[in-house]
Amino acid sequence: MPSNQIVFLLLDLVLIAAAARVLGRVAERLGQPAVIGEIAAGIIAGPTILGAHLSGMVFPQDIRSYLSAFANVGVMIFMFLAGLEIDRGSFNGNRRVIGAVSLSAYVVPFVLGCIVAVAVLSRHERDNQLSFALFIGCALAVTAFPVLARILHDRGLMGSRIGQLSLASAAIDDILAWTVLAIVIGVARPGANEQWRLLLFVPLVAAMWWIARPLLARIGRSTAPTTVNTMIFLAVSGALLWGAATEWIGLHLIFGAFLFGVIFPRGHRPAVETGAQLLSSVFLPAFFVIAGLQVDLSSIDRAGIGEMLAILLAALLGKLGGTYLAARATGIERKEAGALASLMNTRGLTELIILNVGLSIGLIGGQLYSMLVVMALVTTAMTSPMLKLFGVTSQERQFLVQAAEPTKVVAS
Repeated sequence: MPSNQIVFLLLDLVLIAAAARVLGRVAERLGQPAVIGEIAAGIIAGPTILGAHLSGMVFPQDIRSYLSAFANVGVMIFMFLAGLEIDRGSFNGNRRVIGAVSLSAYVVPFVLGCIVAVAVLSRHERDNQLSFALFIGCALAVTAFPVLARILHDRGLMGSRIGQLSLASAAIDDILAWTVLAIVIGVARPGANEQWRLLLFVPLVAAMWWIARPLLARIGRSTAPTTVNTMIFLAVSGALLWGAATEWIGLHLIFGAFLFGVIFPRGHRPAVETGAQLLSSVFLPAFFVIAGLQVDLSSIDRAGIGEMLAILLAALLGKLGGTYLAARATGIERKEAGALASLMNTRGLTELIILNVGLSIGLIGGQLYSMLVVMALVTTAMTSPMLKLFGVTSQERQFLVQAAEPTKVVAS
């Protein structure tokens, strides 16, 4: 790697981290989750704001591959943390409500997304109509579990009934999202001669559950003074290793990292989260820039504006309507059902990861990618105002707290 590329890479990494931190703080001051500002930082770096020429000067083409490598590391650590956030204890109690809400909150926007893909977005379709429609359904159905956890933590809603219901429902939605996306990738990804590798997914998961999980639990129970450092090392290296494994078998590196987070022992969770988040904070901002460099809103024509509105309408009706109706059908009162629907409408960074997977394997093009990024930003930004609309503020949250003992969930 030439010296000038090293200089540009290091300067860009510092610039990216600083921009993400500053705009993330600005977003928080405006009552929004930090991820809104961080995504905005990536879009500003792209051709929409800086223009293609200036964006190319600040982030030269010959170093973008290196930035992509850093971005992939950051995403794998993020997905590990997302898996670590899924607390099986949060499913205790209210199983009927959680099952109905999570299923409706995923299936309704998924079906609407498939309909929009076929009826409105046909000009963006590539080679496989089925894969294209299923992917759009996936993109509209996702709920960003880690961003949701952060919103609940910041608003003091972690121990409330609404917090526990939304977290458990979002966890199930996450599992559904990654499962369906894995199927779509398996069908759509090129390289038919290597499709046999997908058969290794089942033994891979079995090895994680029956071999890696007990081994990690045994190491975690050790009383040696170096145990905490060992667990942090195993968390990071394991996320990268299993990410590489699922990438090799023909899925995507996010799946292995996510599943490793799910099976990782919770005994040293605070220390592991702190160590992993520190590493993620260094590398993940590169993902926002890589994502932003591919967003070009100036390429959206008049027909694209109509398509973007259709996408946004389907996303909102599907997620808000599906969640609200299911919540009301299970006996939740209107105000609480509205707040739950608002929380489940959060998409954030998880959405960007899914969209980048679709773009990287050729399921969607740049123009549709840009529209879907706008949808992710708008729906995530709506969460805080809608919570206020339903009376959920830091001062008024007590009306949602129930007498039942809460399940502790740690935010990322």
